[in-house]
This record gives sequence, structure tokens and C-alpha cells, in this order.
Amino acid sequence: MVKGIYDLMILGTGAAGMAAAIYAGRYGLKTVIIGKMLGGATNYRGPIENYPGHIGTGQALMETFEKQAKEFGAVFVAGNVDKLAKAKSGFIASVGDKKYEGKALITALGSEHRKLGIQGEAEFAGKGVSYCATCDGNFFKGKIVSVIGGSDAAAKAAIYLSDICKKVYISYRKEKMRAEPINLQKVVERKNIEIIYNTKPVEIIGDTKVTGLKLESSVGKKLANDTLAVDGVFVEIGSTPIIEIFKGFDLKMEGGYIIVDKVGRTSVKGLYAAGDAANNPFKQTITATADGVLAAKAAYDFLKLDK
Repeated sequence: MVKGIYDLMILGTGAAGMAAAIYAGRYGLKTVIIGKMLGGATNYRGPIENYPGHIGTGQALMETFEKQAKEFGAVFVAGNVDKLAKAKSGFIASVGDKKYEGKALITALGSEHRKLGIQGEAEFAGKGVSYCATCDGNFFKGKIVSVIGGSDAAAKAAIYLSDICKKVYISYRKEKMRAEPINLQKVVERKNIEIIYNTKPVEIIGDTKVTGLKLESSVGKKLANDTLAVDGVFVEIGSTPIIEIFKGFDLKMEGGYIIVDKVGRTSVKGLYAAGDAANNPFKQTITATADGVLAAKAAYDFLKLDK
């Protein structure tokens, strides 16, 4: 039995999804937004310095988004979508034993952390292996840790951890990090951060918890020290879009991401994508927010103006 029928159904309660809900409400669309984790990835990015008008944590920013979305009438449903189906009248999402229907749908499910796929990673997950520095950093106060990756997220994780930990290694497979210049400069300036370029992890070592990280050269050279004595390993090697529930939909994809036009339209009529799962070129909270706004406007045009 369908729990509720809405003009617009939004999947994902991160920046893109909640921004879409705010604008959908302002356009007078009856909106339901479904997601398990309010705030999505932005919650775990620690201090945010590059979102205009906001100085503070990602969690604080997302709490404001949630408040605004609710003020404009969005109905929040906590949970994961187990199944999604196309119907004559739109889309039906199953959340446990409840079903929700939307005449139009915006997916803003974001992405999930990419794994290293090396020995010891799964065994020591939660026992020294982490995918969120701001979530787990305090468990490693005064200890030695390694961050794997060369992106801006890896740099920010290392900076955050350097205020807590005795020593932070960064292992990156290339010869130069891809972080924003301002964050890379902060990394270089921190005396307790050491970058080890041209290396890749091959094994996480431990007994009941992590005790070391084994590396090898990514350019075929012999390493002077191929094993780091560390208490924790923070994996920051990117993410993969959450798109599994769209199996069976004729969605056009590119490199694992949903292809959208400039306002978020996909190849399926009435279905829009916003945020990290879309093939936009820049994955940031601010761009995800803009994606959500554009998708909400496009959904309104589709529903009310037949565009």
C-alpha cells in the first residue's frame, strides 16, 4: 500500500537533496525526501571554509538546510530505499514495508567511500581502519596514523588529524598531490605531517588492531622503509556513486555516473539527478547544492508547466 503520493520524491538527505527540497517547497510542490543520514557526506567534512556565508562545521550547515526544508513543507522519511519502480503516474519507492510515490523524482543519493581492496582492510575496519577522519580522529589522540590518497579530502583529513595525532603520514601513488593549493600549503607547513609520494599500500598489518601499513613503490623503485608503524589508517581515495537501485532503468551513464543536462535531467522522463552521483565535473557541497536547486526547478517545469 502506498503511504503517500507526492508531486516530487527526493532520494538522499545530503546537500543536494535538501537544497532541492527547499526550492521544491518554495515552488509549491508537495515533497517527500527519503534518506538514512541527514546531511550526507557534508556532515563529515569538519570545518568548512569555502561555502559562501557559512563559517563552521558541515554538520551545522546541514542542520540549517534541514530546518529550511521542513519550514517549506518537505516531509522527511528516515530509511533506505530498498526498491524503486517506474509507474504510470511516476515512481514508487519502497522503504521497509512502506511505499512512497512521486510524480517526479530527484536522486541525490551521493556516493560511498571507495575501498583499497588490500589484505587487512576488511579485517581491521573499525579496528584502526577508518574512512572518516572527523568521525574517528579522536580515537587516535597522540598516536601515529597514515592517510591514503592525494585528493583535497586526503589533505583536509591529514590537516585535521595533525591537530590530534603525534604523527601523520600521507601515502600517495603519484608524485604530486591534487589538493587545493591552500590546503596543500597547510599540509606542507605542518611539522608532524610527512608525505610519501610514489607509494601505494599493499597490506594493513595488525593483531587485534592495526599496528602497521606495508607500502610498495608505484614507480618500480625499492623503498628504504616499506612498512610504517601506525595505529590507524584513514582511507581517502575517492568514492563511487550510489546507483544500484536504478538497475532496470534505461539511464544513460558515463564512467559510472548518471549523465545529466545542465539542469539535472536524465535520459528517463521525470527523473533528475543532483550531487555526487551525476556526471558534473566538480564534487563539492556548494555544487551539490546548486545541482539540487536546478533539478527542483526542472521538476517544477515538468510537473506544472509541461516542459
